[in-house]
Amino acid sequence: MPSPAPLTPMLVAELVGGIYEAALDPCLWQSLVDRIEAIYPEITVALFSHESHVPSAALNIRANFSEAALRDYSAYHFSTSPYVDFVPRNGVGQPVRTEAIISDEELFRTEHYNDFMLPHGVGRYGTGMVLERDPGGWASLSLADRRNDVDRRDHQMQLLRLLAPHFGRAFKLRRTLMDSRMAGQAQQAVFDGWMHAAFVLDRDGRVMTMNRRADALVIRGDCLVLNRFGQPRSFDDKCSRALETAFAACRASADAPIRAVDDPGGVMLPRRAGASALHAMLWPISSAAEFNLPSLPGQVLLVVSDPDDTPPGAVAWIARRFGLSPSEERLAEAVIAGVPLSEAAERLGIQLSTARTRLKTIQAKTDCHRQMDLVRLAMSVPTLRLV
Repeated sequence: MPSPAPLTPMLVAELVGGIYEAALDPCLWQSLVDRIEAIYPEITVALFSHESHVPSAALNIRANFSEAALRDYSAYHFSTSPYVDFVPRNGVGQPVRTEAIISDEELFRTEHYNDFMLPHGVGRYGTGMVLERDPGGWASLSLADRRNDVDRRDHQMQLLRLLAPHFGRAFKLRRTLMDSRMAGQAQQAVFDGWMHAAFVLDRDGRVMTMNRRADALVIRGDCLVLNRFGQPRSFDDKCSRALETAFAACRASADAPIRAVDDPGGVMLPRRAGASALHAMLWPISSAAEFNLPSLPGQVLLVVSDPDDTPPGAVAWIARRFGLSPSEERLAEAVIAGVPLSEAAERLGIQLSTARTRLKTIQAKTDCHRQMDLVRLAMSVPTLRLV
């Protein structure tokens, strides 16, 4: 077997780049493992993660390690491995030779060697290191040869020492990205539970993200569509211009504090089928956390509601939770549905001044200092509470 090529700066740089690329895109771990195998042809390479010592699907990359071997290892033989037992004693990022873990004489007597390594042709002349370890589990990289090539293993140890700090940084980056993605998925689930269609728009009015109701609204195409720039538009040119004007006003105040008297502006959006028009409300977003949004802050939140199809459960839950009177609940329902306060007063047969006073009482009880806060509270009521 020929000796591996010298560890030139170009080769090391290629592998280091591959490590960081794989941390950002997990699909590239296999390319990295294949590149290592190309340096040491016919070697068994395993990049595994374990949770509570049990193999995990989160990271399972290998070369010259058969599906049958993986199946037997995952089903049982991880529990017989002296190398797994050694992991808690080995420092993270410290390359080690297999003979430092267990001697040949001891290995030959183990169930792991006789029932797993021999049947699957896994070599016993190996090197490896722990890449990451925390209370929940660990990840490791192992290289295993069938023949005892001292020079080749010296070469592997040298390579592992060079790559160790980069693996450490890459796995921290990988963990940060995984945590971020999980948080984003949780936030998206909340966003998808909102009772109205909602879009987060960037400074150019393009959709950054939307919830499920918004996605369904766009797919139907009877009210809103996205133009070639990804901006929401009505099929009615006049309404599209009104939407653009309202968006521009929100964008202008996006970085300024929202005054307590500010209420959402509205644009009525007709539907092709002749059904009741939908109501679009726009607010500047001062922070993503304010709306519990699953992305970085956009500039404007666009919420499209159907006054005739507002699930009553959220308003009923708010009324029970905050002790709203029946008349306050009816006004809250109208406001949350996107009905302008003057129109809500007319519908309820009360004076506009009475509606304003009643709205202030509702806001005080719910600790919603702005009309937009009340709408947001209703939109964020979990679906389970609406049943």
